[in-house]
Amino acid sequence: MENSILKAVALTAILAAAAPQLRAQDAPPAMPQAPAEAQASDSTQSRAVRMSAEIAAAISEYTKDMAALEKQIRDKDISKEDAERRRKELNDRLEERLEAIESMAEAWAETLEESIENLELNLGDNLKLNIEPLEPKKKKFKKKMDGLVLLVGSNTLLNAPTVDIASTDPYVGDWNANNRSSTFGIYFTNQRRLGKTPLWARAGWGFTGYTYDFGQKMLSVPPTSSGIELVSPTNSIELRRSNLTMSYFEVPLSLVINPSRRGKGLSLSAGGFVGLRLGGTRQIVYRSEGMGRVTENTNGNFYGSLFSHGLQAELGYRQFTVGVRQNFNKPFVVPATWSSTPPQFYNASLFATVRL
Repeated sequence: MENSILKAVALTAILAAAAPQLRAQDAPPAMPQAPAEAQASDSTQSRAVRMSAEIAAAISEYTKDMAALEKQIRDKDISKEDAERRRKELNDRLEERLEAIESMAEAWAETLEESIENLELNLGDNLKLNIEPLEPKKKKFKKKMDGLVLLVGSNTLLNAPTVDIASTDPYVGDWNANNRSSTFGIYFTNQRRLGKTPLWARAGWGFTGYTYDFGQKMLSVPPTSSGIELVSPTNSIELRRSNLTMSYFEVPLSLVINPSRRGKGLSLSAGGFVGLRLGGTRQIVYRSEGMGRVTENTNGNFYGSLFSHGLQAELGYRQFTVGVRQNFNKPFVVPATWSSTPPQFYNASLFATVRL
């Protein structure tokens, strides 16, 4: 019974949806005279209305008969066996009527299809179709890639600046005791394609922090001292961490090669950067008798270089890159009158970035 109702609903929906389009077919463009049989036949609209009415009548009759049968069952005017037999008869009759209507619809559809084909064949020169081939879509070049870039890396202290880090001896000594120095940066970048070439120009601005780890030594800049130096802690404290972070406002500029139309493939970039010192922070973490764990942060310039500058290169894929940068500025610039000066090492950072 459920299958029959679903079939009836489906047929009704098809006829209702097809009616507006079929009405348009009742009045085709001017064409050669159609056969007499076609002129005398029902219009497509009237056929759809008639078949919909027949489906509604079949369902209505079935519903009334089933309601009468249910009343007989409630009043106990019919036995259980007779009721089941009667219900099967009603279901079979509804199924047969729907199948007959379905056959009519299929035959009508075949006739309609033949009529449409005949219409197309007999249009001749009465109808001109202005059909132009579609032009292939042009693949667009991505013109810009902007975003926030995060840089995280580790810097190595070198005796002399060089673009070939592997060929230079790293600095050894108290100023690089544990070799845990790091580089961190955050930048706003603008990258533009140069015409339709694989070349891009990248510019940006942001902040970079260079952290120097001093191991078990403390950076000391006494007011009356003639030099900045590292000193050992007193016996009363147990030193856990000692470092200095120098912060710079930097402007990186690079030329990027990325042949991908959308800028999502492999890329290679090279360029430089310049920066201005913002300040420094010395951090000492130690454990002291009677005080427990203590963290001291001291802000100052610490005679750090006023300017930063250098070169960097990156190899990337999509929004990720790995790269290397070499600073050509000395970390500290101290007065010439000082009798002792800190070693003049240079930063060479290995880093990774991600564009958000």
